[in-house]
Amino acid sequence: MTAFESRAWLLEGATKSIPGMLHWDGNALTFVACGPGKFSEHDIQGLADRFAMPDGTCAAILKEEPSPLLRASKGEISAYKMPWYYFKGGIHITIRNQNYKFSFIRPQNTVEPTYYLEDQYRWAGGAGQEDVDVLGGKAAGAQWKQLLENILV
Repeated sequence: MTAFESRAWLLEGATKSIPGMLHWDGNALTFVACGPGKFSEHDIQGLADRFAMPDGTCAAILKEEPSPLLRASKGEISAYKMPWYYFKGGIHITIRNQNYKFSFIRPQNTVEPTYYLEDQYRWAGGAGQEDVDVLGGKAAGAQWKQLLENILV
């Protein structure tokens, strides 16, 4: 299984999302948060506790510094589904018996980080946000679906 990554937003509830990159390196799945998105400091601290994040990760996310938030080996991924209401632009992945929701299309209530990650695609960020890339998000969803089908065989 080859490496793949795409922009993604970790979703929680109806209105909270964290922008980042979802990355598969051939052995493990990693979500790198690129800023707090619509999460408050309290919300991020809750994630830190839930994900057992290293000290300093919460502060780094609040400062919009790329920080690994979630990492799972192939054996820790047990299922996925693409609910119809994501229109192929999002996915639920079950990791260690917990369901994580990701969107590959920027949610309307969030903004992108204000910096540029040269090695992780392009983030327009800040003022003058780029348009929502629906087709790109659906294409990423299709690639993640195929990759996860291969992982779970």
